[in-house]
Amino acid sequence: MFYSQPIVWQTRVIKDNQQLYQEEHSTLDLYDTKVITPTETYQLKDIFDVSYKPFSDSYGLLYLHTYRGVKTYMVKESPDVWMEAYHTWK
Repeated sequence: MFYSQPIVWQTRVIKDNQQLYQEEHSTLDLYDTKVITPTETYQLKDIFDVSYKPFSDSYGLLYLHTYRGVKTYMVKESPDVWMEAYHTWK
């Protein structure tokens, strides 16, 4: 693995008749030939581009543009280093 980008997502939970959101954590792992997400694996040749858009002081969205569509991942930390590493290998 060359670089790992922390990602987060929120899961809605009903507890004691209240709606709560639990934040869960994982990573996007960049290898020399593939990217492994919590649910899928993409070959680098199947990823056309990556982009990032901050949307608050705390979160931003990292987009993987793939042949299966655009996949979105929420991040708390800037993915600039991960994106730079992707572009180096691509």
